[in-house]
Amino acid sequence: MTEAPEVKPHDEIRIGIRRAVVCQVYGPGRVEVVYLDDRDRAINENAVWRSNRWEFELFGPCGGYADGNSRLSAFVAQLRRPRA
Repeated sequence: MTEAPEVKPHDEIRIGIRRAVVCQVYGPGRVEVVYLDDRDRAINENAVWRSNRWEFELFGPCGGYADGNSRLSAFVAQLRRPRA
């Protein structure tokens, strides 16, 4: 198993097929992210580095709605920005 890549707030990572933006780093291999769900809602959830990839910390819908959360607004804006 490889060590978790070093990330910082505003870095983009992949969790499965989802593009996510790192909001907070709790420690090596453990972060809070925002991502868009299938209904285009911004969700914040914890992710961990496991088996050489980023995965959600818990299985099943465990996140909260990030739209309208002032602490997460810059990360949601980054996520919603069109990609070049």
